Amino acid sequence: MRILTLGDSWTYGPFNNDPPDISWPSQMSKRYNVEVVNLARSGGSNARAARIGIEELTRDANYDYVVFPLAPASRTEILKHGKWHQIWPNMHWAKDNGDKIFTEYWHSFNDVQNTIMLCFYFSHSLRALGIPLYITGLSMHPMQYAKELKWITDYKDDFDFNSLEIPNDLDIGIKDLDRKLKSLRAIHQANLKVQPEYLNDVVETYILDPSVQQQYQFTYSKFNHHHLDKNGYTALCDYFAGKIGLH
Repeated sequence: MRILTLGDSWTYGPFNNDPPDISWPSQMSKRYNVEVVNLARSGGSNARAARIGIEELTRDANYDYVVFPLAPASRTEILKHGKWHQIWPNMHWAKDNGDKIFTEYWHSFNDVQNTIMLCFYFSHSLRALGIPLYITGLSMHPMQYAKELKWITDYKDDFDFNSLEIPNDLDIGIKDLDRKLKSLRAIHQANLKVQPEYLNDVVETYILDPSVQQQYQFTYSKFNHHHLDKNGYTALCDYFAGKIGLH
């Protein structure tokens, strides 16, 4: 079996002075005797991961599975003098790096919309290529967007606009918002049909599970924004292996 993995530093590895075999894709290759091509990048965006994935698969479609753990949704990329430039618009240093326009217009609702649309494009592209995909939230932390997702999933034809409590800084008229929420709901439902776990929060529901930490002998707190140790990545390795049928 040949597997392509995409994502950010949680998939890339190693981090800082970690040994080269610490990443969960590297461990998956050894533990399950499969070939894993890891094209993740530390600090990378979901836009970058999707682009790199499509570039790779159109050059070489000889893959049995693609695993795409979602990175933080606020990250994006633009072409800068012919090269792709990663942007983190919700970070305080973004303005100093020439990303002012992205910083000024950044909103968590933008993150949700972009993620839903990107997942639709990517998952349906892979369906057209006939390559199985597993996509889910890892360092993205989808549970942080519960309010914005609720605007989309709970919106009905006769819904009271004011009950959504959407902040005024979005500057969206009622008619435009009605159309947008209905459209996003339909796209989100289409995503769920092909990738029912695409907005699962693996850290919240798996990595932070005390029984998982006890089984694999690691500790992790959501209040400490650090990466996992080798045992933690072993847990992730087995998690993704189970999702794509390796065990």
